Amino acid sequence: MSDPHPLEDRLARIETLIMHMQHDMEQFNSVLIEQQKHLEQIRERLTRIEDEDEDWPDDPRDPGLEKPPHY
Repeated sequence: MSDPHPLEDRLARIETLIMHMQHDMEQFNSVLIEQQKHLEQIRERLTRIEDEDEDWPDDPRDPGLEKPPHY
């Protein structure tokens, strides 16, 4: 005996699949937003490190040539 409503059953399966896809896309979007936040934090840290690096002298000091402060 054949199914009396094959198109309705097919439509119900398609709607169910779409619901699952929407759920997965929402989860994916949440993860993507979190990753973007982490990426921005890393960029800010890198910028601070680069700024701190600019404060260091270009020529490294030679401690053997420097006099201690008590001389």
